[in-house]
Formats: sequence, C-alpha cells, structure tokens
Amino acid sequence: MEECMGACDCIITKAGPGTIAEAMIRGLPIILNDYIAGQEAGNVPYVVENGCGKFSKSPKEISKIVADWFGPESKELEIMLRNALRLARPDAVFKIVHDLHELVRQRNGLLSQLSCTA
Repeated sequence: MEECMGACDCIITKAGPGTIAEAMIRGLPIILNDYIAGQEAGNVPYVVENGCGKFSKSPKEISKIVADWFGPESKELEIMLRNALRLARPDAVFKIVHDLHELVRQRNGLLSQLSCTA
C-alpha cells in the first residue's frame, strides 16, 4: 500500500479508517466515495470538516473535484495536503504499544502489592 500511495497525488476510496490514516501520513488529499454504515460513517465528516478531503458518491462530481484540484489555479490541493499531514499520526502504533506496556506494568505492580498484603 505504501508504494501505491507513494505514486499518488490524491486518493479516491471508501471511508475505511486504515486507508484514511495511511493517506494522511502520506499527505494525500482524499475523496471519499462511500462508507460502511455505522462503523465508517463518522470518518466522512472527520475528513471533510478537517479540510483534508471531500465526499461524493457521484462519479461525475468526483471527476470535477479531481479536475478542480489539479487545475492551474487551484490552491485547494496544497491546503488539503497540509491539513492531512497535520492530522497524521505516523507514530500511533508505537504510542499504542507504549501505553499497553504501561498498563501491564501498572497491573503487575498492583498484583504485587495485593499479594504482599494477602
């Protein structure tokens, strides 16, 4: 996926969180064209309201968005790129591992304290 996204200037995808996260890390403006009701629905307003993408199910509208983004007068693509990078959390997996380690450490400390008082 990294190689494919590395060759792109924008991405058109459904609102899957993994793809959105990878696109943001790459600074790719996103066009969301669908979502799974319930679990992905909240991703659409997150992308749109944070200025790093647009939503449309219409192929005609999507082609117009792409044409506008890559038109000679467009600054919008650069703005969305910056917004995507601002939201990106490329080190999130390391933070998750750190937090899990800290929780296990705290739990083990608590268990040690409980066994000493028993």
